[in-house]
Order: sequence, then structure tokens, then C-alpha cells
Amino acid sequence: MSLRSKFTIVLTLLGLTLVINVVLSVWSIRFLERELAWPLRSAQPVLSGFHEIKQLGEQEAKALRDLPKTEGDERTDRVALGAELVRLEADIADVLDELEALPTVLIRSGATTTRNLADRSEVIVGLMNRWVDDGSSEALDDLSQQIEVRHELIGRVEARFLQDAGLAADYGEKLTFVILSIIGVSVGGAIVSGLYAAILLRRWIIEPVGLLRIGAQKLGRGEFDHRIELQAGDELGQLGDEFNRMASLIKAMQDERVERERLAAMGEMAQRTVHNLRTPLAGIRALAETTKSELDEGSELGEMQDRIMASVDRFEIWLQGMLRVSSPMALDLASFQPGKLVEDVIRSLNDAASARSILFEMIDEGLPESAIGDSYHLDQALTAILSNAIDFAPADTVIEVRCSLDDRYWTVRVIDHGPGIESGLHAAIFRPYFTTRKSGTGIGLAMVKRIIEQHHGIVGVESPIDPVSASGTMFMIKVPVDAKIRP
Repeated sequence: MSLRSKFTIVLTLLGLTLVINVVLSVWSIRFLERELAWPLRSAQPVLSGFHEIKQLGEQEAKALRDLPKTEGDERTDRVALGAELVRLEADIADVLDELEALPTVLIRSGATTTRNLADRSEVIVGLMNRWVDDGSSEALDDLSQQIEVRHELIGRVEARFLQDAGLAADYGEKLTFVILSIIGVSVGGAIVSGLYAAILLRRWIIEPVGLLRIGAQKLGRGEFDHRIELQAGDELGQLGDEFNRMASLIKAMQDERVERERLAAMGEMAQRTVHNLRTPLAGIRALAETTKSELDEGSELGEMQDRIMASVDRFEIWLQGMLRVSSPMALDLASFQPGKLVEDVIRSLNDAASARSILFEMIDEGLPESAIGDSYHLDQALTAILSNAIDFAPADTVIEVRCSLDDRYWTVRVIDHGPGIESGLHAAIFRPYFTTRKSGTGIGLAMVKRIIEQHHGIVGVESPIDPVSASGTMFMIKVPVDAKIRP
């Protein structure tokens, strides 16, 4: 998963949390408005209408109560009062028509409430006309009673509205608790989402960046072996891999620089040593030749002089080897037979091996008929490895030389049953002038490594090969069949 995808996940999580909270808040406000505010607002015109009817009825009742105080002709007063009452009833009828048009009346007071009030008004108007005509006290009492009954009916309707308002208030408290609970859960979810997003940011970004910062600090202090372990496949993980590769490259360049400086110093020392030794060696050889020429033929001293000259020549070869280790190597690539090369090396060392009761066993598992390389230098490399095996192999043992063809490489494995090599020294034994023997020079294996690497090959060691006795060593060289082509 890429870093952009991780950022997208975190931002999406936070965005969804924000949207959910906003939606819940808007829904809560609209829900409360619908459940509480709207019923109260819708009841307001109904209550106002009933209140207006109640006031008009109270005016009618007051007019009837004040009737005995009316002066003038009795019939005239009844007609005037009747006209006033008709006007008031007409107003009441108009209010009832308005209320009947409101849908809230049917919900809040029932479908028959306005009809009952209209019927009651018709009865009041009839009683009022009767009273105006005959002026009987019975009609007046019935009229007052009907007005009072209508007043009580309106009072009961208002009481029902007030009761509904109280129930709505109680319901509103419950709704408020529910909505607050929902909002609380939403806020808690937002907090949890924020914490989870923070954990993801810390795990995906902050911790990897911290490891990169620590790695950069250690790299700046020269700790080139430090590596960053980022278990991520995003850009930061790739950056960590690039950091590790950069640290490895810097370490390799540093090691190469140190090795170059060390080789330069050793090369300079070797050149001085060779220069200082060649002059006396040349004098010794010249003296041996002069002495031999002055001896009688068949003299025993002549054989000794030959041995001196051979030793000097062999020492000269060793000195040249010391110079080659610290100087550039030029390969003369040509076609040769790897099988014949191995056989020739084994044949040249058979006498040295026999002197220690050691036998060579060559096992050819498929060497190529021909290969391209520098047979002279490869001969030197293989001779150095086999000579090493002779020096360390116990007497009366067999040194195995296994040859095979692996893909584009021809491979030689030399296996002895000597004391083995400590694992911590596997890399050190290929360094120039490093040796574990008192009489060793540290040149042979270093020369092997340079020759094989110049051929773009691989040289390695495995020891011990017997874990029980912790003994035995296997040297391996892998050389491309065509050294002109880098595998």
C-alpha cells in the first residue's frame, strides 16, 4: 500500500467521522423541530381561534348579564341586544370556518369539535330569536345556559391542548436525552476514529520517519553497518530500502578505500623488500654459479651449488608473487580445456602430496570441453588452493577435487579433512598477508581471490564440513565458461 493510499484512508476516516457528526447534528435539530416545535407552532392558531370564540362568548354572556340595567323600551332593547348577539355569533361562525380549514384541528381536537360548536351556535341563535320575539325568561335562561355550555366545551378543548403540551414537554425531555445520547455516541465515535487515525499516522508515518532520522544520524556518525527495518511496502519502506542500499554502498566504498590504502602501503613495503632482497640474492646466485664453474666435474659441491641456485630461483618467484598481489593484474584470455588444467595441476602436486601420504581424487561431474580465460593465472589459483589443502590435510587421507558445470560456470570444489577454519576467519583468509600459519606468507589465497574476481567468478570457503568433529574444509571456485562476458 502506497503512502498516498494510507493518507487517503486516514483522511477518509476523519472525513466520514466529520460528515456523520454533521449529519447527526442536522438530523437532531430537524427531529426536535418536527417533534416539538412544529406541533406547538401548529397548535398556536387553533388555540388562538378557540380563545377568540371564548372571548366572543364571554361578551355575549356579559351582555345578557347586564340586560336588567338596560333603559328604554323593553322590545327595543331586546332587538338591539339580539342584533349585537347576532353579530357576535357571526364572528364566531367566521372563526369556526377558519378553524375547520386547519388540518391541526382534526389532529388535536377531533373532527366533531368544530361541528359541535357550530351546532351550538345555531341553537344559541334560535334561542336568541325566540327570546327577542317573546321576551320569555325561559328562553333567556336557555340562551345563557347554551352560551355557558359552549364556553365549557371550549375550556375542555383548551385543557386537552394544555395536556398535550405537557405530554409534549415530557416527550421532549425523553427525545432530548435520546438525541444527546446519540450525539454522545457520535462524539465518542469521532474521538475513537481520531485516536485510530492518530495510531495509523504514528505507525505508518511518524515511526518510519523516526527510524529514518535515527538511521541518518548514525550514518552521519560513521556507523555504516546500521540498517533500517521498515515493514512497509509504501514510499517510506522504499526509502528505507534505498537508505540501506546507500549505507551498504558507503560501507563498501569505505572498505574499498581502506583496503586500497592498505594494499598501497603493503605494496610499497613489498617493493622495498623485494628491491632490498634481489641484490643479495643475485649476488648469492652469481657466487654459486662462479663456484660451480670452478669445481671439478662430478664434485659433490656442484650438486649443492645447484640446490642453492634452485632455491634462489624459487625465492625469486615468491618475490614476484609478492609484487603481483599489490599490482594490477592483466589477464590474457584465450580458449583452454578446464579438465586438462585441473589434471595438470594435480599431476604437478602429486609428489608433494605423496610425501605426506596424501592422495588426490578427481571427480569430474561434467566440466565443459573448452572455456575462455587466463589459463596461466587459473593454474596459479588452483595450485595455491591444492597446496593449502596439502599443508592442512592429515596424513593418509584423501583430498577430493570435485568438478562440475553449474549453469554458465565451471566449478571446482577442493575438500580436505584437516582441522577446519573458524567461521570468523572465512573473509580474513583472503586478505593479502593474512595467515594463520607461522611459516605462511598470506599471499596464496589473496592471489586466488584476485584471479577469480578478475575472471568475474566467485571464490568461497565452507568450514567445518563435519559438524560433529568440527573438521574439514571445502574451497570452491566458480569461473564463467566465457570470462569475456560478465555474467
